[in-house]
Amino acid sequence: MVEQGTHNPLVAGSNPAGPTTEAVLRKRPQTRHGGQPRLRRSTATPATVAAIAVFAVAGVVAIAVGWSALSASGSSEPTAAQTVAAPAIESTVTVSEPLVEVPSLEGLSLEQAEALLSAAGMPVQITPEDPLAPEGVDTVIGQKPSPGELVESGTTVALVVRTVAPARTDDAGSRPAAENKKPAYVVCIDPGHQARSNSAPEPIGPGAKTVKPKVTGGATGVKTRIPEYEIVLQVSMNLKRRLEAQGVEVVMTRTTNDVNLSNSERAAIANEAKADLLVRVHGDGSTDSKAAGLSTLYTGRNRWTKSFSADSKRAARAVQAATIASTGAVDRGIIARQDLSGFNYAKMPAILVETGFLSNPVEDRLLASPHYQDKVAEGIATGVLAYLVESGKR
Repeated sequence: MVEQGTHNPLVAGSNPAGPTTEAVLRKRPQTRHGGQPRLRRSTATPATVAAIAVFAVAGVVAIAVGWSALSASGSSEPTAAQTVAAPAIESTVTVSEPLVEVPSLEGLSLEQAEALLSAAGMPVQITPEDPLAPEGVDTVIGQKPSPGELVESGTTVALVVRTVAPARTDDAGSRPAAENKKPAYVVCIDPGHQARSNSAPEPIGPGAKTVKPKVTGGATGVKTRIPEYEIVLQVSMNLKRRLEAQGVEVVMTRTTNDVNLSNSERAAIANEAKADLLVRVHGDGSTDSKAAGLSTLYTGRNRWTKSFSADSKRAARAVQAATIASTGAVDRGIIARQDLSGFNYAKMPAILVETGFLSNPVEDRLLASPHYQDKVAEGIATGVLAYLVESGKR
């Protein structure tokens, strides 16, 4: 493109340097034939001939180089497409399956370990420590791959189990003494939400004019697309096993996703069980994908909860501290809530653990991992036991 205001050697009146093609045909005044000038073709000089020869050789070399390049590319002759542009080469990208973390299994019963591995899509290979041991309770004492190791989905996990003979019964053939002993504590676990929401209204507390939907479907993982109700049920079942291993009686509001239970009905299950603590397990969500961390809600003081709001706060503090220590998650603290029907219909201290943000890509993937779920359940169980022992309710 020629810019405006720039000298152009093709414009009439300009004087470009160097000879032009008119150097071959030029006018010379002649005095013969009546003194009239005539045109005369000049003879090419040796310098002109040499220049033409150089250009000719350069052209031949250029053609030879072009044909050589085409031959190297495997083409016998150039095509119209080749003279315009070389075709783009598409790269092939292989998308690998996402890796999963191996959960910590040592110390769990074989049944519990198999349940965790089944949720992670991992087959199990079992090796007894003593093949001749009598029938009894199988406990995992070794595993490979190691806890926390990243492996492909479908990887077989080898377990070494120790078989312990069942406790002896008394002479009358009654149940073992441990089974006759009344559990020290009763905890009700409520995995939040369910597969199908129920938007019918219910009062936020007995006799309240303010209403909320009975139960919602919850959030969905922004990356995994796993719904909240599935994640929290897995965490809750893990928590159940851990508390039962410590002698705590556990009552579940649900053990499947296909239920229709309002939040007040879930509190009623805890009331009927005369639970010492109601633990509700949820996942969080936000319009801000960077929001992250774990928090614990507790029953704020109101006309329904004033007798146990302080105990709820103590339980929330213990669970929040233990779960943050176990997971290393961002600590979002404890929060009092007075508007939750799941709290207001309860007759005992109650907390709700927001285990992480499903709207955050990182925490979504973590919460879908059996290994991280194990860390969450471990923290909640530790905090619950600390609160129960400190409270000395029984």
